[in-house]
Amino acid sequence: MRLSEFQVKYLCQKVLLGLKSKKLIVLKKPEMDVLNKMQEIFIQDLKVEETINREAEKILAQYEAQMGDKIDRQKMFQMIKKQLIKDKGVVI
Repeated sequence: MRLSEFQVKYLCQKVLLGLKSKKLIVLKKPEMDVLNKMQEIFIQDLKVEETINREAEKILAQYEAQMGDKIDRQKMFQMIKKQLIKDKGVVI
């Protein structure tokens, strides 16, 4: 995972604090419950992205085996990842 659990917790706390301080949300559940749910969803989304990255790497490895050094690896990775995201209907 690109972010540690500590970083995820920190980001979620900052987002929640910002929303509350600007009175953009009214909590119907205890703040700790909301924070825990935010962290759970954030981590779940990161795991989905990790899965897509691994799948894109596998596909890219196949292309590299066929085409050798004739491709821009980073550009091809991003194109494959974009297509996988579209095919799976996820938002990253």
